[in-house]
Amino acid sequence: MNVCIAYPNRQLTFSETFIKNQLNQIKHNYYLTGGYYPYLSNDGSIFVGALRLNIVRVFIKFFFPALYHHLYSMALAKFLIKKNISIVLAQYGPTAGCIAEACKIASVPLIAHFHGFDASHYDTIRKYNKLYKALFDYGSCFIAVSNDMKNALERLGAASSKIVTIPCGIEINKFEGANPLLNELIFLAVGRFTLKKAPFETIRAFDLVQKEEQDAKLVMIGGGELFDETVRFVKQMGLEKKIFFPGICKPDEVAGFLRKAFCFVQHSVVSPNGDSEGTPNSILEASASGLPVVSTFHAGIKEAVVHGKTGFLVEEHDYTKMAEYMLLLARDRKLAYEMGKNGVEHIKENYELSKQINKIIILIQKFSKK
Repeated sequence: MNVCIAYPNRQLTFSETFIKNQLNQIKHNYYLTGGYYPYLSNDGSIFVGALRLNIVRVFIKFFFPALYHHLYSMALAKFLIKKNISIVLAQYGPTAGCIAEACKIASVPLIAHFHGFDASHYDTIRKYNKLYKALFDYGSCFIAVSNDMKNALERLGAASSKIVTIPCGIEINKFEGANPLLNELIFLAVGRFTLKKAPFETIRAFDLVQKEEQDAKLVMIGGGELFDETVRFVKQMGLEKKIFFPGICKPDEVAGFLRKAFCFVQHSVVSPNGDSEGTPNSILEASASGLPVVSTFHAGIKEAVVHGKTGFLVEEHDYTKMAEYMLLLARDRKLAYEMGKNGVEHIKENYELSKQINKIIILIQKFSKK
């Protein structure tokens, strides 16, 4: 097989571990990157002539988007044919939508891997609606990371028979060693400071907790558009001596924080713009470390956390109930330990990285052009 993996961000962000894992573990001959219209391969640009110039592409894309789509599709189709590509695995719905026509012209099968916002964010769906229709018509298979996302893709027009649910996975052996029986009363949150992570709701819940448990601390790892506003909110609440912000941390640093924590917290919600989670890796990593999780009945979290067994889930925006569960665990360390232990087993059985990657490889083998 001559596999090509397409993904938009040349410099993968700290939250795109799933793409790094696929690039590392799925054997592929080519990659395409450089935006939702990925044009840079390991052989250089797919374009020739003036289109190799960024200023030319930007001008055409802005003023003549339909023309750009046509020129791009023809250039990519030539690349796919020349390189004898057997199949393309595209990361995110918009990427897959943008390359679907080229794949069709070149008769190359296409697998689209959706991850969260691309199946829920209102503006994204509106912007790529036409391309999504073409994608759903031509695409060989669409990977959803949760049952909620599968339902969302069906509502968008994808045939149920083409959708396969494969949650993201993690390298479990990198996340282990937390002991809620002995660790300090540290509640840990890891993720971008963005609307769908609702950091203010987590802080409001913690505020109720720390009034009852004086030793409680909250550590919030990450960066993002709401970071500065969140720090200001903590100061307004008078919690700057209780809540700490290490910033963006490397994976091994996150693993270290997990080992020292007592409980993992994340108040994910559907944001006003429709943005939603897929299955957050941070929650998988926390459970694999042996921590109980307190989160929300949201997207893939409902499957990653077994309510009452590996942690507790609350309705979105119900920070009062979230605080109640955090306090329950703080006052019953044996329960916290047992939930963490159950979480390790749940993640091993359902989210081990090699198992999830192998499911994708099987799909690639199934749909590849012979």
